[in-house]
Amino acid sequence: MSDEELYRASAFAKKAGVSVRTLQFYDKSGVLSPSSRTASGHRLYREADLASLQHILALKFLGFSLDELKSLRQMEPQQFGDALGAQKQMLLEQRAHLDAVLHAIEKAERLVPSNDGPALADALTKLIEVMQMELKPSWVAAYLTPEERQTMRQITAESYSPQAKQTLAEQPFANETGRLYRQFREELKRLCEAGADPSSPEAQSLARQLQDLNARRAQGDPEIVAGMKRAWAALNALPAEQQPAMYAMSAEEQAFIRAASVILYSKR
Repeated sequence: MSDEELYRASAFAKKAGVSVRTLQFYDKSGVLSPSSRTASGHRLYREADLASLQHILALKFLGFSLDELKSLRQMEPQQFGDALGAQKQMLLEQRAHLDAVLHAIEKAERLVPSNDGPALADALTKLIEVMQMELKPSWVAAYLTPEERQTMRQITAESYSPQAKQTLAEQPFANETGRLYRQFREELKRLCEAGADPSSPEAQSLARQLQDLNARRAQGDPEIVAGMKRAWAALNALPAEQQPAMYAMSAEEQAFIRAASVILYSKR
């Protein structure tokens, strides 16, 4: 064994400014394992582990998830630089949104002493619109790159009427919606790979799930329904390499869910 100093978990945690529980969590999660262990199983850390931990804490501060932390530490320099660039872009977008919100708040504040009811009401309406504009769930940033988010924003702008966009802006976003959509995509892929029959109970259940997701989005508004159809057509018209991976479907998947949906509607 070398003469390099080894630290037990408690001493290393104190040196790094974290808790022992954090070290235990990172070890169990596979993010940072100790350099070695004592015969009785106690964790032992080296100075090199401190640099690794500081690297992890910096990335965590930047908003990377636990799974992303594990993959980032294994990336080549170019890939790591690209990941940092994407995270930077997301933070810049968040800053721009916060600046817009602060500007709207300041405008409303200036109108309060004037007691100008209509002007203040307009300012507050604008504030609500700005705040709702980017109230997106965490899955949007997690599953769409900045370029893909820009693509989806452009498709939305071109596909929906002004009234439909306003109605959509007033809808509360939910991580649950993202979870359900990812679940739908995973099941669709599984059924296609298994060669399932579109009329099978599993396929019909999936078609109902898609119907429920669309209903959740449309809220019975015909303008939103029309916009959804235009958006879907625009998305599928993009070259494959430009389609956001989260939404892109293979020709086989499209044919399968279309056939399953036709069967579902025919039973009504």
